[in-house]
Amino acid sequence: MKIKWEKNSRSKGLADEGKIKSEDVIEKTTTDNFPAECATVRMGRPKDKTPSVTLHIRGKSVKRRYGNVAYECANTCRVKLSNDWKTGTMNSNGDLDEDYTWQDVHDAVEKVKEVMSL
Repeated sequence: MKIKWEKNSRSKGLADEGKIKSEDVIEKTTTDNFPAECATVRMGRPKDKTPSVTLHIRGKSVKRRYGNVAYECANTCRVKLSNDWKTGTMNSNGDLDEDYTWQDVHDAVEKVKEVMSL
């Protein structure tokens, strides 16, 4: 699973340190505009030692219609990591796309924690 990072001071620092690729840092946007088939990392309070982290795991993009309006959507599972990294707790909500497993989610979470040295 590809991991993208929403742009903030922390993600820019991770790119500057070479821990993530600069092309994996995306501009701030609304969550419905996060890229499909990726886990996008959004942080709250990025300057804190242990920021609030939520992974938005979007599946494949599907075109739908509502009356005369066409739009794209994707199943999205959000995984919120605890601010207390020692406990290692997390919770999820939303819909995990059928192309992903909970092992994929676990692997993405572990990669994010590794990159952030948490």
